[in-house]
Amino acid sequence: SNMSDPMEDHLFKEVKRNLEVDGRLQKFTAELRSTLISILNGRPPRDQNYNEIPKETRLINDLIREYLIWNGYIYTEEFLVAESGAEKEKPSREDLTEKLGIADDYSTTKIPLLYYIVCAFEMQEQST
Repeated sequence: SNMSDPMEDHLFKEVKRNLEVDGRLQKFTAELRSTLISILNGRPPRDQNYNEIPKETRLINDLIREYLIWNGYIYTEEFLVAESGAEKEKPSREDLTEKLGIADDYSTTKIPLLYYIVCAFEMQEQST
């Protein structure tokens, strides 16, 4: 009936507000998008063993994950994990620096490794 419409509308707005406040709405939206993309692409979410993916691709994904988390793009990072089939547990900073042959020091630990790599290339370009 029409008498319950204002109450239903209020309830809907209240539920939506609560879901937005604690971040669940964004998470649900990201999960829904991931599922929809999988359906539209005609494939289920990645079931391939992540270790079968070339190691360079895994390293790039891990660097992007570190960058996304550092910048507060938590749901984007979760979406990347879901779509790529990566492990939920991200590799440690030490694992990444070891793979790249980078010696972390006081100045580099404050920034994502992607920033460090970009800065290194910019400095190399300026010196040539």
